[in-house]
Amino acid sequence: MKRSIRNEDIRRIYSETARRYEIILGIYKILGVRLSKWRTEAFERLPGLTSPKMLDVACGTGANFSHLIKRYPDYQEIVGIDYTPQMLARAKKRIKENNWHDISLKLVDAKKMTKVLRDEFDLVVSTYSLSIIPDSPTVLKEIRKVLKTDGLVMLLDCQKFDGMLEVFNPLAIFLSTKLGGNEETYSVPVREIASNMFELVSENLIYSGLFYECLFRKRSISER
Repeated sequence: MKRSIRNEDIRRIYSETARRYEIILGIYKILGVRLSKWRTEAFERLPGLTSPKMLDVACGTGANFSHLIKRYPDYQEIVGIDYTPQMLARAKKRIKENNWHDISLKLVDAKKMTKVLRDEFDLVVSTYSLSIIPDSPTVLKEIRKVLKTDGLVMLLDCQKFDGMLEVFNPLAIFLSTKLGGNEETYSVPVREIASNMFELVSENLIYSGLFYECLFRKRSISER
């Protein structure tokens, strides 16, 4: 019987991952997986917003902050949440080194973010994280609660191959485990669940569909 991955597992694995993060990214690069490039392009494609208040779910070391600031230099506030103290420590260091302002970090389980987040956000982003978070559908529900009506959600993540490429799924799952996930979390159809919860604005499939970049909009219940 497979053991379900728990938040404690995520915290332990990410604590270890924080120390060898660059090595793992190097392995991905050898395989032609351009995580940084795809991240940059995803943020460049975000639509214009005026003084947005933004949330980065599972912000890790803060790799998204520079992209958010570049895309929205007049931002009101950026909030980053993560469940791993070691990751947030690196994010805090990055903020200080770059002298960024109005960025706050919160140590919180993404499935319970509404316990500490009261304000509504104009934009919520999550990159390479929902595929390794336990019970990601609950995280999506929490995202919807903290997002303003007409607010945007940008997801950049990985999923299982379809069709003839399914034979490569064991390798994809193995690589996912090195970043904190397992077959259980990786198999959740996050993209499809989000499409039923939000209005799909745009979608870009990457690396033969193993990765996806999706932009969603929250509509009021009466409009859905």
